[in-house]
Amino acid sequence: MNRRTIAGIIAIIAVLAVATVSLYVLFADSDGDGWSNLQEKNAGTDPHNIDSDGDGIWDPHDPNPLVAYSAVPTEMPFTKPIPKTTTAIVSSVIDGDTVRLQTGESVRLLGINTPEMGQPFYDEASRRLKELLEGREVRLEADVEDEDRYGRLLRHIYAGSSLVNVEMVREGFANVYIIPPNTRYSSELEAAEEEARSSGRGIWQLSKGVSSCIAIAYFRWNAEENDCNNLNDEYVTFKNTCSEPIDMTGWTVKDEANHIYTFPSFSLMSGSTVTLYTGAGADTETLLYWDNRGGSCNAVWNNDGDTLYLRDLNGNLVLSHSYEGFD
Repeated sequence: MNRRTIAGIIAIIAVLAVATVSLYVLFADSDGDGWSNLQEKNAGTDPHNIDSDGDGIWDPHDPNPLVAYSAVPTEMPFTKPIPKTTTAIVSSVIDGDTVRLQTGESVRLLGINTPEMGQPFYDEASRRLKELLEGREVRLEADVEDEDRYGRLLRHIYAGSSLVNVEMVREGFANVYIIPPNTRYSSELEAAEEEARSSGRGIWQLSKGVSSCIAIAYFRWNAEENDCNNLNDEYVTFKNTCSEPIDMTGWTVKDEANHIYTFPSFSLMSGSTVTLYTGAGADTETLLYWDNRGGSCNAVWNNDGDTLYLRDLNGNLVLSHSYEGFD
């Protein structure tokens, strides 16, 4: 072996030795504090000092290893986690989807909506929820959001093994009303509604004689530009497809939430249409105005999906129409 080859080998060995030492220096823990020298370097701390800021807390256990503990704010931001489940006793039922606990707290059942006071099936829904929950110890299960804007707890409620939210829908006392991000039982609720609807239970009882006569001729749920500022570009047109006029006095139009329009004294002639606008105006034989007001935005129909329910004077379902909206 000539001198040049030997010199080359020695150079390679030297390079490897330097690399090995460098790796050792980086991955070693020179000060024995549990962080490697590389971790110390990345954190900006001293690899030869277990407590860079001198506050008595080793760097790996220090929330801020470069600032002494006395300089760290004592009141750190803290969000209390929502308990997944709790138990409580229901002291009273407020209506078909709201109860009061012995603690005084009000609980709104998630994923459902029942008729409001004065509407058909209001008493039946309230009475059924009372039978299921009043005076009982129940299990309250949170979803994503803890409370609504009224300060009511938002919960799924179990009585024994029965999920009462789903049971109220299955028995025909409530329609599905899911507001993201509280979507844990969406599939169960939707399956229950389909079962109640197909069986004609409760709020899904069909109006006799006229349910096949009224159709939606056109539905514009997305107004031009800002829906909140263009209420009369949001409307639905109904058509009487039967040979006789239909008295629609006292009928209601409702969305999945609690926006409700009640028809004035009004008859829809055979083959005629009537358009219901969300905004204000003067009613005619072919144009009606919801005059929805009182909210920060008074648009009714959600652009990302909603359901229209048309009911007769007795609260029986004439038609329902769902749409998915768009992205």
